Amino acid sequence: MSAAAGHRSVADHRAAIADLLGAGTTERVALDRHAAGRRLAADPVAADDLPRFDNSAMDGYAVCPGSPRQRTYPVVGDVPAGSAPCFALAPGEAARVMTGARVPDGTIAVVPVEHTDASPTGPAPQRVTIDADPTPGQHVRPRGEDVRAGSVLARRGSASTAALIALGRSAGCTTVVVHGATRVAVIATGAELAPPGADPGGGGIHESNSDMVAALAQAAGCDVRRAEVCSDEPGELRALLDAIDTDPDIDAVVTTGGVSAGAYEVVRQVCEPLPTFHFVHLAMQPGGPQGLGLYGSTPVVCLPGTPVGAFVAFQVLVRPGLDRRHGARAAGPGRAAYRGNPRRTRAGRVQFLTSVLHDDGTVTAPDARHLSALAAANCLIEVPEGVDQLIDGDVVTVHLL
Repeated sequence: MSAAAGHRSVADHRAAIADLLGAGTTERVALDRHAAGRRLAADPVAADDLPRFDNSAMDGYAVCPGSPRQRTYPVVGDVPAGSAPCFALAPGEAARVMTGARVPDGTIAVVPVEHTDASPTGPAPQRVTIDADPTPGQHVRPRGEDVRAGSVLARRGSASTAALIALGRSAGCTTVVVHGATRVAVIATGAELAPPGADPGGGGIHESNSDMVAALAQAAGCDVRRAEVCSDEPGELRALLDAIDTDPDIDAVVTTGGVSAGAYEVVRQVCEPLPTFHFVHLAMQPGGPQGLGLYGSTPVVCLPGTPVGAFVAFQVLVRPGLDRRHGARAAGPGRAAYRGNPRRTRAGRVQFLTSVLHDDGTVTAPDARHLSALAAANCLIEVPEGVDQLIDGDVVTVHLL
């Protein structure tokens, strides 16, 4: 992807953020509800066969026919689920078994209770008559039919799900190795930002970036430890970053605002003098002004201050690096037909339009400058830098949100 003169490309900056964030950690955790959603860092392996033994798929009678067309059997045992029969069936014998119960050795088939003359409840009868010849193996689930001990249950990079918990635990797997969640601090900067419920006054605005970016980070699998709002005073931001850098429980910082070329760009004022920081303008809209670097030993990614710009920049630039740390497989873009009136775009920059992908496979793009369009969007349209207009029917690249 080329970039306009004097601008860094989206691809180069995305790669730089991924390199800054680096590789994540892994940990072994219990395979339980708390592991749901975590990305596997190693293939979990079955510790036991599933089923663990030949068992009955029905409430009924395990039978071992002694002769062709035998209909009536002496009942020599009763096997509820959870017990191990201490007897074997000889030819011509039967035993009552419950669903999931281990069938006695010698079992040829299980006959459902509804195909016998026995009552479904109460004590087991002394004899039982069946209404048809059983088929060998009928209603018997053989040991290891589903999973064999030592077999791989899921692949590294996939998510731990409720279904994997059911499969793994049933196959004796009690722990999994997962990628550790990146522990993040979010700092929204700007003297104009008023906290929720406060009067912004004549020149202020209601602050939203801190919790918006925190929510994006959580959706990417992060553990957000702090979400702060900071003024445009360099001393306040410096003190906040100093405290975060000495906190062993924070892996990375994401800031919003203060990265342009104006007089009160506090993030640039504090971080640009550091040799470990770099501020650039991307060939991208929205979200052109960007920065990144190390504050002490802590990676810091600096996003623009407009909510739409911060949202798009996080999704396009930061999310891929977090996905790599968390072992998530990169989701490739899709393609869809643009539907709507001709839409002028700014040539020379890659544009990401907050858009709506419809069930019919078409995509529409409301005015991307508006937060209402962002709230309604389920995707971003990527418009290459060489394109200056979208026309109804154009096939475009779509990134799902």
